[in-house]
Amino acid sequence: MKINIEILKQALVHNVSKIENLNEKQLVKKMMVRRRLTRNSKILINLAYQCEFLTGTMIYGSAYGEVLDTVSILNSINNNEAVSPTSFQNSVYNTAASYHSIIHVNKAEILTLSCGDNTSYNVMQQAALSACSNETVFACVTEAINFEGVEQLNKCANELEYGIAFKLKKTDDEATLHVDSIAQEGVPNSLAWMKSLYDVCANKEKCIFEIEL
Repeated sequence: MKINIEILKQALVHNVSKIENLNEKQLVKKMMVRRRLTRNSKILINLAYQCEFLTGTMIYGSAYGEVLDTVSILNSINNNEAVSPTSFQNSVYNTAASYHSIIHVNKAEILTLSCGDNTSYNVMQQAALSACSNETVFACVTEAINFEGVEQLNKCANELEYGIAFKLKKTDDEATLHVDSIAQEGVPNSLAWMKSLYDVCANKEKCIFEIEL
C-alpha cells in the first residue's frame, strides 16, 4: 500500500556538539518544567514551534533516546552514589514527546519509535499511516549524544545534536518529488532518510512524496 504525503512545514536544527539558541526560555514559561527538560526535549519543542505544531498526533523517534540521562544513572551506580530522580524520570524514550504534550496539554495520540538506522524512515511510515485518520500529523526525530566519553563510541564523526521535523497531511495529489536516502557526512544514520527528504523539499513550492507502508 502506497500513500502520498504533502509536507506543510519542515524544520532542521543541528550542531557538531551542542545546538545553541533553542529558545527554551521563551517556549517553556514554567521554570520548574524548563529545568527538567532533556536536550532531546528542548530540540523537539523548538522544532515543533518552527512547524507551528501545538496539539495533535505526534510520531517521535530517536535511535539512542535519552542517552545523557542513562549515562548519568550508570555513572552514579558505578560511583556508589544516589541516582538522580530527575535522571531516572527522564531516561525513557518518550521523554521529549511527553514534555511537549505536558507543556501544550496535548491529549492526542503520541507514539515513540526507536529503530536504529531506520528510525526516521519508520517514523515517516507511521506518520503516513496516522495521516489516514488525522487532518495533520507531526513527525520528528532527534538525537542528543554529547556525553563525556562519546568520542570513544562515535567513530562515524556524526554531529552530536541533530533534529528534523515535518508537519504533514495525506493527499490525493500526484507526488512532486522522489526520496533516495543518502548517507551524508555528519548526519546520524537514524536521521538520514528524513534529511534526504528535507533536502529535496528545499525551494519547492509544493512537496509531495510517496511512501510505502
